[in-house]
Formats: sequence, structure tokens, C-alpha cells
Amino acid sequence: MKLTIVSLIAAIMAATLSAKPLQQPVPIQLGAKAFRDGDVIRIDEVLSTSPRLEQGDTITIKGYFRLESRTEASLQLLLTQTEGDGVEETDATQGISTTKGTGQFEVTITVKHKGYLHLTFYDTDTGKPFGGTYFGTTDQMSQAPNLCVDHYTR
Repeated sequence: MKLTIVSLIAAIMAATLSAKPLQQPVPIQLGAKAFRDGDVIRIDEVLSTSPRLEQGDTITIKGYFRLESRTEASLQLLLTQTEGDGVEETDATQGISTTKGTGQFEVTITVKHKGYLHLTFYDTDTGKPFGGTYFGTTDQMSQAPNLCVDHYTR
């Protein structure tokens, strides 16, 4: 009997340690965005460990994309830092490879710095961005009216 209880406690502890942080739906506001003709990134759902979408939060974005301007691209969930050295470590969960056409995506980030979140298409050959959108809380987007995405469509 004692061994069974110990095994049960160990199984519960292992499951707890490997579980994703609890996330809840969070409303967002879109910020600056720019896309080439035919390209779209649509956010359908934002789940986060807090409604603040800030440093320390784990955030999952679910949505839809349409890629027409390239045969392939990388769709990434990243952060433009407002404080720090600009160097950002990324996890495999922050991006997906896409090909021309449409599809669904799910990407996750754990925010490590202060800044503004964005979903962006990147060229797989050059690594340069060519379309995307910033998003955040209403307060975050009101504090960031001058985010520039003109370079996405040049």
C-alpha cells in the first residue's frame, strides 16, 4: 500500500512539472501592420498566463495565414524589445514553416523582455521580414502608435 501511494504522488508530481502553464483567453488590439498583396496573418485566439501580455507570461496564438507573395516563408511570433540588448533567444514553438496557400497556425512564446509582440512572415532565403502585424493589450498598443512596418512591403 505504501509503495502505491508513493508511486501515485510521484506520477502527480511528474505530470504537474511537465504540464503547460494554465492559460486563459485574452482580448487583444491590433497595432501597426503591413502585408504584400495576397498575404494575411489573422489572429483567431490569444491565450495567456495573464491578461497583461508582459514579461514572464506564456502566450499562445492560434490563427490563419494566407501566403501568396512567396512559395515559402517562416511565420514567427516575436517581440520587439523596448528595454534590453535586442538579443532574443527563440524556441521552436515560436514559429512554423509555411508554403504558398492557406493554413492554420499555433505558436507560443514565453516573454523574456519588455516590448511589443508581433506575428511576422520572414523570407526563408534572406531572413528579412515581408509582412506582419503587431498586437497587444489596448494599453500597449496606445503606447506604441509609432511602430513602423513600412519596411515589410519595400
